[in-house]
Amino acid sequence: MLEALNPLSGWYGSMFLLKGRNCVVIIHEATRFPVFMPCLVKAHFAELEDYFASAFVAALVEIGANEEQIETAKRLLQPFVVDAENKDVMQMALNQAKACIERMLWDDNTSIEKLEAAQASRVLGDIPFNLQAKKEVVWPKKLMLRLLDDATGLLNRASNHSFEGDSKVSDAQKSDKIVSMADFQSRRK
Repeated sequence: MLEALNPLSGWYGSMFLLKGRNCVVIIHEATRFPVFMPCLVKAHFAELEDYFASAFVAALVEIGANEEQIETAKRLLQPFVVDAENKDVMQMALNQAKACIERMLWDDNTSIEKLEAAQASRVLGDIPFNLQAKKEVVWPKKLMLRLLDDATGLLNRASNHSFEGDSKVSDAQKSDKIVSMADFQSRRK
């Protein structure tokens, strides 16, 4: 239930071989924002969450995210939860991302070892995706930055509200005849 409230939940990933190297591309469902991780070795898979977090932050820096957005992303990242759910739409997005990466390597005649992961994620974030359910084209980079802005605002309001709510509750406790809305709101959470 809590994962559904986190705007950064809902990532889909795929591992594939590219020029004999293990690569992983992970795409955020709501924004279609991709994170590309090339040339993974066994040690990377042992610490995939940490490797993903650093690759995600590097991709955010590459697309021009500000410090506040990056800090919000770090706060919202949660441990991986692997399940068997697979959506055809997300599989198509993953396949499109893999094809674009292969095309980048082919066009530039670049070896996979020299491909910058954050730069590849930025290029993939600039490619529009078609959301079939809404019948609209989305730009992953713009959507991710907007999502982080919205999440930053929500986190700031929540932290400010909790500080204000704490002071209201303590004032209400001083007088038995004062009822505070903060008392009722804090119980619903």
